[in-house]
Amino acid sequence: MQEQMEHVFNDGGLLSQYIDNYAPRQQQLEMAQAIEKTLNNAEVLVAEAGTGTGKTYAYLAPAILSGQKVFISTGTKNLQDQLFNKDLPMLRKALSTPFQAALLKGRSNYLCHYRLAMAQTDPLQKPHYVSLQALSEWSERTKTGDLSESDVLEDNSSLWSKVTSTIDNCLGQECPNYSECFISEARRKAQEADVIVINHHLLMSDMALKASGQGEILPSADAYIIDEAHQLPEIATQFLGQRISSHQIHELCRDSIREMEEEASDMGRIRDYADKTEAAMRTLRLILGDKEQRSPWAVILDKLGVKGKLDDLTECLTDLSEQLEIAAERSKGLQQCHDRCNELIDTLDLFSNKNADDNQVLWVDIRSSGMILHATPQEVSQYFQQWMDEKPTSWVFTSATLTVAGRFNSFNKQLGISESETAIWPSPFDYEKQSLLYMPNIPVEPKDDEYNTHIANIAKDIISHSKGRTFLLFTSYRAMHSVAESLEEMDEYPLMIQGTASKSKLLEDFREHGNAVLLGTNSFWEGVDVRGEALSCVMIDKIPFASPGDPVLQARIDGLREQGGNPFSSIQIPAAVIQLKQGIGRLIRDPSDYGVLVLCDPRFLTKPYGKLFLRSLPAMPITQNSDDVASFFNTVNA
Repeated sequence: MQEQMEHVFNDGGLLSQYIDNYAPRQQQLEMAQAIEKTLNNAEVLVAEAGTGTGKTYAYLAPAILSGQKVFISTGTKNLQDQLFNKDLPMLRKALSTPFQAALLKGRSNYLCHYRLAMAQTDPLQKPHYVSLQALSEWSERTKTGDLSESDVLEDNSSLWSKVTSTIDNCLGQECPNYSECFISEARRKAQEADVIVINHHLLMSDMALKASGQGEILPSADAYIIDEAHQLPEIATQFLGQRISSHQIHELCRDSIREMEEEASDMGRIRDYADKTEAAMRTLRLILGDKEQRSPWAVILDKLGVKGKLDDLTECLTDLSEQLEIAAERSKGLQQCHDRCNELIDTLDLFSNKNADDNQVLWVDIRSSGMILHATPQEVSQYFQQWMDEKPTSWVFTSATLTVAGRFNSFNKQLGISESETAIWPSPFDYEKQSLLYMPNIPVEPKDDEYNTHIANIAKDIISHSKGRTFLLFTSYRAMHSVAESLEEMDEYPLMIQGTASKSKLLEDFREHGNAVLLGTNSFWEGVDVRGEALSCVMIDKIPFASPGDPVLQARIDGLREQGGNPFSSIQIPAAVIQLKQGIGRLIRDPSDYGVLVLCDPRFLTKPYGKLFLRSLPAMPITQNSDDVASFFNTVNA
C-alpha cells in the first residue's frame, strides 16, 4: 500500500502534475503513509507536523483514497471553507477519484426561513428593515443558506440570533418551512457524503449532546481526522459544561410573547410573567456591577443581595412556566417555549447554592452586554475517552503544536488517550539558515513596573533593523497598549493595533504596506499566515502563561495541588509551550522566508523551566547581541 502514497506525493507524481512549483517533501509522504495505515487498521494516531510539512494534503489524500466515510474537523470556519472550496477540488482533479464532499457547520451559521419571517414582522426589528429585506432576497438565490457567503450581516450584528435557529427554538419537522430548511439539507448531504468537513465546535456539540443523552448531530463515520487538534481540549471544556445566559432568558421571554400573540391571544398572563422575568433578569445583571470579569460564582453569590435576586429570577421563570404549560397544547412553538423555560430553571438551580459536583466549576462571565453562568467540567478526559470508545473507528489528531519538549504526554492526558501511535515530522524549513533567535538582556522581571518600557525600547531597536515588517505579540492588552503608545513616535512605519479594525482588515493592510508593524494579543498568535518579506520579525513580550485569574484554570490548579501534584509543571508550562510554539510559527511560512524571532522574557534564561521552552523550539542560531540582528537583515537584504 506504501506505493499508493508515493504515486501521489513523489516527484512526477499526481500532485506535481497539477500543482505549480510542487516540491516533494519526505515528511509529507511519511505522514500520508502513516495516516493511510491508521485508516486501514482503525487505529489512533497523534501526530505533530511542523509548519511547511503540507499536512492538509497529507491527510486529505489518504482520506479520499480510503473509500471510507471520513470527518475532517478543523479549528475555524475559515479553515473549513478553505478545505472545502480550495483543497478538496484541487485533489479531486489530481487524484482522479470520484468522491462526494460536504461542508457542515453549526446551526447558527445557516439562515432560518421561519426566524427570518418572524424578524420581518417584529416591530423591534424595524431599524433593520433594509438588512432583513436583503437577507430575504438572498435566501431566494443561495443554495446553502450559509450566511458567510452573504455580505449582508457584519460579524457582530445583533441580527444573527434573530435569523438563525438554536437547538432550543428550532421547530424541527413541525416547522412550516421544513421542506426548504438549509440545515436539514446540509445534514442530508453530510449523510450521503464520503468526506465531510466540520469544525471543532460542531464536533464537540455532537459529543455534548451524546453525553447528555439527547441524541447526536453527526452521522456515524469510519474515521475522524482532527486538524489543529491542540485546540480540542479547550473547546471540549466549553461544550461539555452547562451554561445559561441573560440573552437566552430574554429570547425566551420575547419568543413566549410572540407565540402567545399568534396562537393564544386570550392568555395575556404569559406577557405579564415574561415581562416580570425580563425585569428580574435585568435586576440581577445590575446588582453584579459594571466591571467586566470572569469570576468564580461562589465569590459573586456571597455578595449582598445576589442570592435573593437569583431566587427572584427562578420564581419568575417558574410562574412563566406554569402559564406556558397551560398554553402548550395550542402550538408547537408554545410547547417548545415551555420546555425551554423548564430547562433554564433546572440549569439555574445549579447556581442557587455553591455545592456543584466535584468535577464542575461554577463561574460567571460578566459583560457589558449581559452575563453567562457556566458550570464547566474541570477535566474532559473521561468524557472524551468514553466518546471515542463508543466510536471504535480510526482517529487522527494532528497539529503543528502538540508536543512539549518532544513528548505528547500533556495532550494525550487532557483527552484521556491511553493508547495511540505517535509521530513527529519536524518542519522542512531550514531554520539554521532562514532565521535567528535574539534574546535581549532585560535587567528586570516581567512583573516589574519598568518591564514594558524595556520592551518598547527593544521593539524600537528591532523595528529600525527590520524596517518595519514586524509582529509584536503580547500576553495582555495592557502591555500591548503601553508599548503601542511608545511606538507612535516612529512614524515612518505604519502601526496597526488589534482592536482598531477587524483581524482580517489589519492583516490585509499589513501585507499591502510591506513595512508595517502589527501589535496583537491572543488571536494573532495562531491561524495567521503572512508569507514573504512583509513579515520578517516576530517579537514576543513574555512567556504566555495563562492568567491564573481564570476560574476554570484556578480550579484545575487547586484540584491538582490537593492531589499532591505540581500544577505549574503539569498544567501551566505545557499550555504556555504550545502557545509559544504557535506564536513562533507565524515567522517562517515558506521555504524562501527568513526572519528574526525575538524572545524578550529573561526567565527563558534565568529559570530552570526556561530550558524546556527552548528545547521545544526549532534549532535556530541564538544571539544576545542586537548587532547580530542588524547583520542578519543586512545579509538577507543584500
